[in-house]
Amino acid sequence: MAMGPAEIVASLKELCEERGPKFATQTIVDWIEEHDGFESNAELIAFAKKMKARQYARLLTFDDEESDLRIKRLWSFRDRETGERYYHDIMQLSPERRRKLIQQYAGFLDQLRSVRRAMADYFAGQEFFSFYTAVDHEATVENG
Repeated sequence: MAMGPAEIVASLKELCEERGPKFATQTIVDWIEEHDGFESNAELIAFAKKMKARQYARLLTFDDEESDLRIKRLWSFRDRETGERYYHDIMQLSPERRRKLIQQYAGFLDQLRSVRRAMADYFAGQEFFSFYTAVDHEATVENG
């Protein structure tokens, strides 16, 4: 009997314990196949099509001349009532709202870079978390 998504996620702990601490996406795919976690081909193809559509949506970008940033043009969200995924095109925002969104995005982008660097350093064995949090704290104090 095939496992459902919740069962797969819950049982991935087993894979982590068996293969840990480092493994590739293909390892997860192979493990799910071994445990009959993929549904019928029709369902898998429909899901793959949705994933490919989302990938294409992420590739549509907007070049902001003021900040010299290239950002996603389409942002997805789930409707709270229906659970459906919808996309919002930032080009449909007023110029003022778009400018403010891009400014806020730039701030989050800097924070995300710090988090990614810290995590990469951690897994490379350097464990520099205190360095990154000190840098972020100083930036917050300067901008605050």
